Amino acid sequence: MMTHGFLRAAAVTLCLAAHAASAADAQRAPQADMTLTAAQRNTVVDSVLARVREVYVFPERAAEMERAVRARQRRGEYAHLTSAAALADSLTAHLRAVSHDRHLSVVYSAEPVPGGAGPDGDAAQRNERERRRSAFTAYHNAHVERVERLPGNVGYLKVTGFTTPELAMEPIRSAMAFLANTDALIIDVRENDGGRPETVALLASWLFGEQRVHLNTVAGRGDEQGREFWTSPEIPGARRYGAEKPVYVLTSRATFSAGEELPYDLQALRRATVVGEATGGGAHPVGPRRATEHFAAMVPFARAVNPVTGTNWEGTGVLPDVPTPAADALTVAHCLALQALLPKAADDFRREDITEALEGLGQR
Repeated sequence: MMTHGFLRAAAVTLCLAAHAASAADAQRAPQADMTLTAAQRNTVVDSVLARVREVYVFPERAAEMERAVRARQRRGEYAHLTSAAALADSLTAHLRAVSHDRHLSVVYSAEPVPGGAGPDGDAAQRNERERRRSAFTAYHNAHVERVERLPGNVGYLKVTGFTTPELAMEPIRSAMAFLANTDALIIDVRENDGGRPETVALLASWLFGEQRVHLNTVAGRGDEQGREFWTSPEIPGARRYGAEKPVYVLTSRATFSAGEELPYDLQALRRATVVGEATGGGAHPVGPRRATEHFAAMVPFARAVNPVTGTNWEGTGVLPDVPTPAADALTVAHCLALQALLPKAADDFRREDITEALEGLGQR
């Protein structure tokens, strides 16, 4: 459901801006750098390019990237790099300069790199890493961070990541059960940097009816047949939010990858109004590929294809229906929701409740 034009144009002037909030990005613990010999440096370059050539979703673009990096190598642009971290940063920049793909990167690790997703991976290492990741995610409530009923009976759900459906099912089901009786819903993915398309489909299933809806297709390298993602016709033991009540999705420049898919899918299907900033623009699923003992290549191996638009948000991001600074997006969306609900209020009590909520936002 899309916002009417006059609401888009007037959103910021009609609504009181939210209180500005800022938080420093979490700093990673510094790791020891490594000094590379010329032979080690060349091995890293060769191995990274091999992984890109083998896996990257667009084979012709992979060939372009290899030609560009090889030309830099012949010109001696890497000859002065003895720092492992600096080499990883340079290769990332040079690969992205050709691909413009923000998912593509080269990573240096002071600790030995596990086998990862490739055929050279160590299954025991991968299984242990997945077990620890699952335990951490469960501890953090599967990234379902906040559920609230806002004034005027507007629901609010903040999701900062899309973990596996198995881990996310109970937190999402509990959240949606709490929100079931609200009259409009705001979903906040301003801090959501990605995850699993299966879980995007899981959450979206609450927002439609029992008939399955095609949300997205993840197409493989070249002409490989894609995997389709649909809403579920059944949600065991749960009550749907339904296909009619207004839904708003909050975005920011930090919204990325699968975090972008939810607003993109719902916007394309005209099921939600997107409020906030244009998102980061990463639509290619990515997986780690071990290059050497201390280097890995994060290589996109597929692309999203939306059944409505025929394309995706790669490079462009999701463009909001109501552009507004991310810090103001919640207040603007709350105001828009209340304005949409007011004409539909069934009685004086509901009208008074919505009017008071609007006044609380500064709307007169």
